[in-house]
Amino acid sequence: MDAFLITDVRIFDGQKTTERGSVLVENGEISKVSSSPISFNGTTISKPGHTLIPGLIDTHIHADGANPIALPQSLRFGVTTACDMHNENYHIATLRKQIEEAEGDCADLKTTSFAATIDMGWPMPVVLAAHDTPEVREEIAAWPKLTTPETGREYVRERVREGVDYIKLMHESGAFMGASFNKPSVELQKAVIDEAHKNGLVTVAHATCIADTVEILEAGVDGLTHMFIDQPADQRVIDAYKKNGAHCNPTLACMGSSTTEGQQLQEKFAHDPRVQRFLGEAERERMCMCMGFAKENGKVEHAYESVRRLKKAGVPIVMYVVPVRSSWYGS
Repeated sequence: MDAFLITDVRIFDGQKTTERGSVLVENGEISKVSSSPISFNGTTISKPGHTLIPGLIDTHIHADGANPIALPQSLRFGVTTACDMHNENYHIATLRKQIEEAEGDCADLKTTSFAATIDMGWPMPVVLAAHDTPEVREEIAAWPKLTTPETGREYVRERVREGVDYIKLMHESGAFMGASFNKPSVELQKAVIDEAHKNGLVTVAHATCIADTVEILEAGVDGLTHMFIDQPADQRVIDAYKKNGAHCNPTLACMGSSTTEGQQLQEKFAHDPRVQRFLGEAERERMCMCMGFAKENGKVEHAYESVRRLKKAGVPIVMYVVPVRSSWYGS
């Protein structure tokens, strides 16, 4: 990659803001950030009135069906890396090919490929309730149907052979939506977590009620991919997070969509004039749709209050991650 210098921009480096500065890129990496002029004899890009920030990492997406819009749209919103949290491995292969052919016009992709699913466990029932088609059933047929600790360990070994970046577990009873789903046994989950750790992989888990969250934390998981919404965090869940050194990605917009309490905010952002050029009409319409799974059984304020309590207790809260001195994005 040719070296270049960006000048006359506001810079946010993930920790502090420089109102007017320059960034030098050499050999594909940030080599210098300064509020003073940088001496450089090469391509120089002056962008007064613009802001330069480190590329964001979106820590929870689902590019279902290898959606060709997902990664280019992520990049348009400043996301240079997206973490897919459950997808068919053949769709992941398609997305990776898209990245290779896009010549820098897509966000990078991290993935678990298939999550550690069981037969008629999360998310099979809700997927089939919404889209029970031959195509969807064909996709679900390819999902893992784990049953025993040994099948859990083999699942991890298969993901390692695929070259995944982390392991995603599903620990969902259905309580948040007043349902009862098949849920993996604790013994199965411990086997998956242990095998992942043996192979140097971080483990994260889906859970949306406090009981499921405590249970999977006590099994040893490294992080949660949602915040529960049935009640605010209490001391037992705080202690469970801290014992593991676990993080939480609360996905507050997602949980607001689940209870339908996010409808007004979704409409506001979908029609914000500043983002219209980044969204297609279909994407805008989807932003305004609520999932509504938990409108009778959860409150999004429980998730907000839990974030406040966990953050105060020192638990890492991860939403969009800003990596200092990594890839950058200007607007």
